[in-house]
Amino acid sequence: MNKCDQDLLGKVYVVTGGNSGIGFEAARNFAARGARLVLVCRSEQRGHAALAKIELETGNDQGLLYVADFSSLESVSTVADRLLRDFLKVDVLCNNAGSANGQRSETSEGFETTLVTNHLSGFLLTKKLMPALERAAASGQARVVFTSSYGHTNSALNFDDLGLRTGYKTLVAYGRSKLMNLLTARELQRRVGEHNIVTSSFHPGAVRTPIWSKGGLLARTIGFVIYPFMVSIKKGADTFIWLASSEDPASVGANGHYFYERRKVRVAEHATDADAERLWEVSEELVAPFV
Repeated sequence: MNKCDQDLLGKVYVVTGGNSGIGFEAARNFAARGARLVLVCRSEQRGHAALAKIELETGNDQGLLYVADFSSLESVSTVADRLLRDFLKVDVLCNNAGSANGQRSETSEGFETTLVTNHLSGFLLTKKLMPALERAAASGQARVVFTSSYGHTNSALNFDDLGLRTGYKTLVAYGRSKLMNLLTARELQRRVGEHNIVTSSFHPGAVRTPIWSKGGLLARTIGFVIYPFMVSIKKGADTFIWLASSEDPASVGANGHYFYERRKVRVAEHATDADAERLWEVSEELVAPFV
């Protein structure tokens, strides 16, 4: 049964990477159902364009834009502080921002770009917004959803080289970052589940989005070959929307699990509880200067 049509009036939805792709599709759905939509995007121009389109299509003019560069923990920390100032509660946080990089690069803060953009920034944002999530949970249920990927299966984490200083490959860097999203959702549930906060991660499928063109040659080649078989953005966003807003028992009780097409599915053998706990501890150390 589809239970993704109930209204979301009074609920605050924070969506990162919401100006395009499945993030935009999910944001539009939340707005159409009355949510107070908050987009956190890197580009002010594209963010405002997305909000304008959402308002035109849904009639919801309550959306707000916050600009953050997810390759900068300082930028994300600043936006988190602004969100805490502007919103007493956050009902749902959707950690969807991400990218793929054809060549290894490091940010001005010294982190490998994929690591910070796809994992550490979302980790930091979640950690800093926890008081607002807990306030929402006190009068209902708060949720945190992470966009992961089947790509998490391609490589286990190497805690001695999380930044891939040796052997960098686009698909390995991306896959490991998606593994980090999955593990973070699981460990976060273990840590905050008793506070009525439900976490989850999901694989959207091979979606027709620009991310395939942003990787290396192999990623672009794979994207070209499988493009005819890719799913639409709307279909790719379905599980995202379901986990973030449905009253179905399976989504209400997602409990840190990983989903595909609204079903809990198996994860790679290397996605262990031990690695989830260790990743959390390492991530806390890395983001500590920015909390």
